[in-house]
Amino acid sequence: MDARVLIIGAGLAGMVAARAARRAGAGVLLVDRGVPGTGANSILANGNFAITSASRPAVDYIRDVIEIGKGINRLSYVKQVAGGTSGIVSFLRDLGLDLVELPGSCFIRASSPEIIPGVTLVRKLAGELRSTGGIGILTGFHVTELLRDGGRVHGVRGFDKKGRERTLSAPAVVLACGGAGAVYARNDNARTILGQGYHLAAEAGLELRDMEFVQCYPIVIAEPGLPSMMIYPPYPDEGKLLNAAGEDVVEKHGLGNINAAIMTKRDTFSALLMEEERKGPVVMDLRKVPESAWQRHPLSLLARLHIDARRKPVRVAPAVYFCVGGVAIDGEGRTDLQGLYACGEVVWGLHGANRMGGNALTECVVSGTMAGCGAARLARSAPSAVTGRSETGAAAVSGSKGREADFRQLRRAITQVARDSAGVVRSRDGIREGLMKIEGIEKELGESAAENPAERIAREDLMSAAFVVRAILEASLGREESRGTFMRSDFPLQDDINWLKNSVCTRDHEARGGVRVRFQDVGRRVTSRQETA
Repeated sequence: MDARVLIIGAGLAGMVAARAARRAGAGVLLVDRGVPGTGANSILANGNFAITSASRPAVDYIRDVIEIGKGINRLSYVKQVAGGTSGIVSFLRDLGLDLVELPGSCFIRASSPEIIPGVTLVRKLAGELRSTGGIGILTGFHVTELLRDGGRVHGVRGFDKKGRERTLSAPAVVLACGGAGAVYARNDNARTILGQGYHLAAEAGLELRDMEFVQCYPIVIAEPGLPSMMIYPPYPDEGKLLNAAGEDVVEKHGLGNINAAIMTKRDTFSALLMEEERKGPVVMDLRKVPESAWQRHPLSLLARLHIDARRKPVRVAPAVYFCVGGVAIDGEGRTDLQGLYACGEVVWGLHGANRMGGNALTECVVSGTMAGCGAARLARSAPSAVTGRSETGAAAVSGSKGREADFRQLRRAITQVARDSAGVVRSRDGIREGLMKIEGIEKELGESAAENPAERIAREDLMSAAFVVRAILEASLGREESRGTFMRSDFPLQDDINWLKNSVCTRDHEARGGVRVRFQDVGRRVTSRQETA
């Protein structure tokens, strides 16, 4: 097959990009570590899309997104996404999905009450891609480098499931690797989401913006021995969040309706719950919920986890689930490297300092369509000679030591640093301590060796994770205020006079820790070189 568009990552954004590129007339190769959809966060989603409608026109959507994002969003991208939401309902219906349409949003009905809506979504989309001619799917492939010729990307290097090094060439490459939530000890992301896309982009020379902004979901299961999974909204009126003293947390802090707080005050909500948790466990008490509600989504999902929430409260706590920062793209999904496009959570600009509920899936569909169509246009005009695949031999092994157990220990160390130093509320001393620890971890990773494919995967993942945690910490140290999802105990107020800015991280091996950070005023920002061409 003539793989004119090569897509890295087969979550929702990557699969949407593949579908769009194929419909635009390009051959597609979709590359992923596992089965399409299964290793990405979209499979865990509640199926909520923020959209525009007659009752919520684009101007209202844009206003809400910027208000929640605390004014540091990229306005041109917000407008592009707002315009793109008009096609979401037809896209979902075209996949054969059952929808509930509400003013300003739509929800996917899962195929049964015990199934997460995200599972229904990715199964439908993955099934369509498998049956579509002109789309190749390569699984078990781990991308380690974007191949460049000057400022142009022309393929990737990586290794397959047997550890053999390969290069894959294509005139258009789409980065759709997701975020980095799993770098935190407490998260509800897929285990493999460790910032690989950010790392690939930075190593290729792209800037990463606003990496300090990491969003938590307030109500995530925190029972020992149980998976860290959010308890999905909408929450029944009979459900209560209780602190260690038995007080209703929502009422105590004047948050109003719990569902409204989840949609518009997640940052504040998470910080308050973290403070309450320091005094003792916080629980979700669902014992007064009517029996009929347990047969419907979302409470029906708890039965699959064997949680007896009908009879006893469930311990909950905030957990990381979305990274706000990333790479800049233009209206066709292009990055600042010719031939490289991006979509999904790895992209920056829509959310500002905080993501509005429903915008994660919305961005996947809109930016995935943009990137897929844009990549197809480039691929169709490029010479055929730049497309192909070649095997280059066995995987390289470097360093002097390394065992699988060592990598597990290093992963725990990285996630602990992220939780302790780059969590919901940060401080100068905590950030600096985290940077010292991450430096030691990076040194140990640099001296480690990978003796088999499993260890190679672990080592590559941890190098990405350590880099992302460093980028988050470096940007956090520079921002001396609190804004949206970002909170500093030593700078507790939002400062629009001095800090209406975006952070910009670049990979610079001569800088401290290999990361250089600067800040640019929102009003004078150049968002993408293509826009000024």
